[in-house]
Amino acid sequence: MKTILDALRDETIDGVLSVIAPRGALVPMVFDSPHSGLDLPADFNPAVSAERVRVAADTHVDDLFSSAPTVGAPLLKAHFPRSFLDVNRSLLDMDPQLVDGPWPHPLRDSPTAKRGMGLMWRFAWGDEPMYSDPMSVIEAETRIGRYWYPYHARLASLLNTVYARFGRVYHLNCHSMTAVGHAISSDPAGTVRADICLGDLHGSSASKEFVAVIAQTLQAEGLDVAFNKPFRGAELVTAYSNPAHGRHSVQFEINRKLYMDETTRERTADYDALKQVLTRMNQTLADYASQQ
Repeated sequence: MKTILDALRDETIDGVLSVIAPRGALVPMVFDSPHSGLDLPADFNPAVSAERVRVAADTHVDDLFSSAPTVGAPLLKAHFPRSFLDVNRSLLDMDPQLVDGPWPHPLRDSPTAKRGMGLMWRFAWGDEPMYSDPMSVIEAETRIGRYWYPYHARLASLLNTVYARFGRVYHLNCHSMTAVGHAISSDPAGTVRADICLGDLHGSSASKEFVAVIAQTLQAEGLDVAFNKPFRGAELVTAYSNPAHGRHSVQFEINRKLYMDETTRERTADYDALKQVLTRMNQTLADYASQQ
């Protein structure tokens, strides 16, 4: 019979994802970093350089949250770039302009896809095309099957395992954001952003108390916190949250100016201090989740 330890074990699917298992006593939390991947798949043939592909990545976010297993929570992270395939988008957000024939699956009116930031990105950044030619429908379907479905299945498994053990689960969906809005963002280009943005689908994906604990912990560390602006939460919060049944999810966005040079993506002198802040926060959240 499969045990909790089996379900929460260390795991790697080459090029797709890794799970780092809890190192201490299990707490009712799960962390995931869906956009920190930098590995370019062998079958990915962009019209731009690898550096241009990676410019959209949440570089270093998986490391910034590497204390999650130490406080007793599994950490899931993707290996591939978000612009190659974005697991934080619904399958309904596929951009039909990317394929060379009719897309044979359901779609919705998707603002993100219209901006070129749908399930697979049409642009590397700004108005710079990611591809020189459309891909085949089969290639797009294969990509979804190889990357999107395994990530979602593993996250769902982690959340369900922790929920079965405790009757509740607190999920932190970890991201970074540019210091200001840009040409393909949801907020106007040049918009100055807060240090941290907490997205809870405007109060519907997590309890007010859990969100308040996160915010107050960060504010006590001297950080400026915004709520649902510019990010309210996307697919990985929407699909797995149900606070009325003890399933709480928050999309956590860190302003990149706090820890890296946005041009070179190199860590700045402030990196270690921010990582220590997040480590302290993670322990506070683990204590909170355990006491509920």
